Amino acid sequence: MPLKDFPSLCSKNAVQIVSKDKKNPQYHKGLNPRKAYVTQYQIDGVVIKTGSRCDYLLMNEESQTAYLIELKGSDLVKAAEQLEATERILEKELAAYRKLYRIVAKKCKTQEIHSSSYRKYQLRWKGRLMQKTGCIEEIIE
Repeated sequence: MPLKDFPSLCSKNAVQIVSKDKKNPQYHKGLNPRKAYVTQYQIDGVVIKTGSRCDYLLMNEESQTAYLIELKGSDLVKAAEQLEATERILEKELAAYRKLYRIVAKKCKTQEIHSSSYRKYQLRWKGRLMQKTGCIEEIIE
């Protein structure tokens, strides 16, 4: 079910959904070739106005898959914490959804990717966390 009281940023059956901040070059592009019913929300400053939160939420309403998206400079641990905080705040709204976590960073330091602080998120989210530099383009499940 779409987030109540908030308008989706994309059309219902959008073929391409881009999550991007005006001030940063990195972006997430969701491809929807089957034209499934999708919704997209700006979380930071709109759905959640205070505290730690991610930037965007992209939802495939048909497959009940939710993509929590964070566009970040380089702090992967902080990005993962923001994804986790958003999941916690929207727990009721996302209860029926399979959650996938996406971090699009300006740069990723190898030592941070392998740090114990970041590794705990990789283990907890068992293959549902993806981080890349610059952009992530993927077919929305």
